[in-house]
Amino acid sequence: MSTKQRDAKAEPAYPAGLWGNAVLALFKGIVGLLSGSKTLLADGFRSAAECAAAFVAPTGMNAGDRQQNTSEVPAIDRNRAETFTTIIISVVFLVLGLEIGISAIRDIASGVEQPPHWSALAAVVAGIIVKELFLPGKERMVSLVASLAGVVGVGGALAGQVLSEPKLYYFDPAGALVIAIIVLYNGYRIIIDALHKDRARESRSEDAEELMQLIQRVEGVITVESLQAKEQGHYVVAEIVISVNPRITVLEGNEIAKRVKQLLLKRFGHVTEVTIYVEPYNPGYPYKSNHDPNQEYMPTMLQ
Repeated sequence: MSTKQRDAKAEPAYPAGLWGNAVLALFKGIVGLLSGSKTLLADGFRSAAECAAAFVAPTGMNAGDRQQNTSEVPAIDRNRAETFTTIIISVVFLVLGLEIGISAIRDIASGVEQPPHWSALAAVVAGIIVKELFLPGKERMVSLVASLAGVVGVGGALAGQVLSEPKLYYFDPAGALVIAIIVLYNGYRIIIDALHKDRARESRSEDAEELMQLIQRVEGVITVESLQAKEQGHYVVAEIVISVNPRITVLEGNEIAKRVKQLLLKRFGHVTEVTIYVEPYNPGYPYKSNHDPNQEYMPTMLQ
């Protein structure tokens, strides 16, 4: 099966998963409100925040197509849009986390007189089953930890009712407090990731400029048609298209590309792989035709 075929099958799953998570968040919120469970209500808000983040900044399967569709948009505008989106997502997580945490602390301080309804525990378990089996996502571990906090919180409070131990009722707001910390952590992580991406973007821009200037000084290179530098971990992989004199031989063009590659690998230690494509330079002048008998003879070997 080709990559395009896999992407074609994977793309419909993305909106289905998005709407499934939205419905699950709404279900948790309604049951949490009706059952009086602070933990389940907090988990519903957490799921809603993650769903909103996925809707605003989709992770889509076919990222290459999205880049192709936005290729005409200036890079600075795309970067500003990404930064603005990141700020919105971070604010959503941080505000919700603070609100959930403050509400949980207030409930613990004022005292908990009764546990939530048993339907809250059923909703938590059902949410875990649906999420793990039918709605997998990128942050499965974080979601699983939050769900386990919900099980412990709601289950502990219900155990207090069975054991006639009112002190166990505090498990419910305590579970909500744990989920609030998870939400705050998500917001903090989004901000840190955005800062790292900005630094990486600036680093790639500086690297591309240095690479461009160095390649232009190599004898035999007329111009650099395109240059793409991609990060792979702590290293950079470059893909370059250069244009050369159309009168030289293929062997001479390959020799120029070889010199460019060796120079880049020697000068930049963090560049681990360089792929160079050679094209004939043809602006219309002075190389109008390679077979024009009226043009004077020019040597093919570079001096």
